[in-house]
Amino acid sequence: MKMNDLNIKSLGSALIALSVLTACGGGGGDSGTVAAPTTPSAPTTPTTPTTPTTPTSPTTPTTPTTPGAPVASPAPVAANASMVMNCPDGPLVQCAGNSIIRTENGVSLLSSGVQVYGRSTNDLASPIVNPAIATGFTPVAEPTGVADIRLSKDANSTVQTSAMVLNNFGIFWDGRTERPTTVETFRTTQGRVGLTSTGALSSGALPPGTDLSFYDFATRGTSATQANYANNSYFPRAEPSRCPPGTTGPCATVEAPGIARVAGNWRTAGGTEPDYTRSTRLHNDGDIHSGNALPGATPAWLAGGTGIGVPFPGSKGYRALDTWSMRYANIGAWVTQDTVTMAEWTGGAGTDEHNTNRRGVSAFGAVTDAAAIPSTGTATYTGIVYGWYSNNPALDPDPFRGTATITVDFATRQVTLTFQNTVRNDAAGAPVPASFQTTAAMGATGTNVAGYLTGTATAGALTGGLSGRYFGPVLDAGAATAGPAEIAGTMTLSNATSGVSIIGGFIGHKR
Repeated sequence: MKMNDLNIKSLGSALIALSVLTACGGGGGDSGTVAAPTTPSAPTTPTTPTTPTTPTSPTTPTTPTTPGAPVASPAPVAANASMVMNCPDGPLVQCAGNSIIRTENGVSLLSSGVQVYGRSTNDLASPIVNPAIATGFTPVAEPTGVADIRLSKDANSTVQTSAMVLNNFGIFWDGRTERPTTVETFRTTQGRVGLTSTGALSSGALPPGTDLSFYDFATRGTSATQANYANNSYFPRAEPSRCPPGTTGPCATVEAPGIARVAGNWRTAGGTEPDYTRSTRLHNDGDIHSGNALPGATPAWLAGGTGIGVPFPGSKGYRALDTWSMRYANIGAWVTQDTVTMAEWTGGAGTDEHNTNRRGVSAFGAVTDAAAIPSTGTATYTGIVYGWYSNNPALDPDPFRGTATITVDFATRQVTLTFQNTVRNDAAGAPVPASFQTTAAMGATGTNVAGYLTGTATAGALTGGLSGRYFGPVLDAGAATAGPAEIAGTMTLSNATSGVSIIGGFIGHKR
């Protein structure tokens, strides 16, 4: 399996450079029908991360188009739909929300954010061509999944912890039922994480492998409690990792290297660069070897298995979260790769065990109270746009970045968004056709969507839409430049004929 060589500035897919992609379909059964993974290497925290920078002399791949006629304002949402940030983890945390209110112009609206996402395409084939990899990309047109990204910040608005709660993304261990909620806190020690009855993050000790009432696969088989095999961290541990057959180098011994941070310049006059963080983990969700026992009568699909105890970090996949943050607003680019239709959980039925992934972008944070949004005046926001660009649905998308300028007329409720200088976020900096200008409309003054904006978008042959929110208090109240402190949103564009697609997010600070 070939690793991708992406630098720290890349989106979540850069985690691939840290270690093995996954167990290459590697159901604990090791049935021989799935290719063995390459040798995993231990993930490391970057020692000298560099601040992502916009190239000094980029070229604009497409000429921004002039916005057309005024766009109609979005309708209010139901009165019982919360449009404020209410994070169950407390006042020091900024979060996106745990349910979709509605989807408009391809972007899903959450209580304190907006989101877009897509999925790998290799696993859409029937039969699966290569179960050992998850490649390709296509946006999801009818979203059902929710990525509730959660960040805690200190008094200087520096991100201290990052987490994501993923629900309903069509990831099935047994080929039938949605896997248990993914609760990823990127913890660096052994333990178990979950959610309390109020939805807050919780953590505790990992039950010992001898606790077969917890690790009940040995006695219950495919009827075992799936939740007991999710969201567990098994490494580092005293026992050595057990490399899969065919590996020649050392096995990984660490699941998560800890959060990496790069400070932006948004706090200084004229600064447009947000703070950046990167969190990664090699996970083992669904691996039945957690407990110190396997079924008494070992079936053929478990013959020659790896034995008791999860064999190595990443036996079932990986996750990554990259964030760009200011004081109140954030965009988070996330990816999860998982082994699905596992031989263990299907009872060995069929040969569809394989890898799949989901990746998305969320804009979220401390949304501005709709009642505080101005009804007159203008404001300008500057910052960045970041996302993934796919020029072939069969191949992995490339991360890109560019500049963002957003001009708001609070009286007309029209927002002009201009994205320029969009290039691949690597040393080559090749142009990406994600530069365009469009007009979105804010909700009417006095409604619960006064702080929400949405509209269609066109970039060359790509069409789609974008949505955004305002974040933080209103600054310069009463002046012509009054407006919320920050803005952020997400977008999705595609072309059904060519298969080219883009998902991304933008974030800006009021100037």
